Amino acid sequence: MSNTAPVAAASTQAAPSQRLYNRNLTVSDLDVKTDKNGKAYANFRGGFNDKKTGKPVSIFCQAFGKSYEALKDVLVNGNTIKVFGAHERREANEELSIQATRSFRVVGLSKPRTPEQAAA
Repeated sequence: MSNTAPVAAASTQAAPSQRLYNRNLTVSDLDVKTDKNGKAYANFRGGFNDKKTGKPVSIFCQAFGKSYEALKDVLVNGNTIKVFGAHERREANEELSIQATRSFRVVGLSKPRTPEQAAA
């Protein structure tokens, strides 16, 4: 099995065991590509401040399928977007010169909580 395919390209939903995080990400280095089936997806850097250290962090992000479609109008370099998604880890593969990396796979846009949700 090759590690050259984009991380989690086959799925736009998080696995049941993955924890989802809300993030306000500042988009940079946006690159929209097309997969082998002709569907668009986005790779970009997402900047945010680490809650523990307060320091700025930039993480590799991807949005596929329905997630990309929901975001495509707001995915602009310099925009801050409110999304939720899962942190993923890509293992290193020395044979293919791939380094271990962390990424954030966008699952969808964050939506404000309704008053009923906030009261629960």
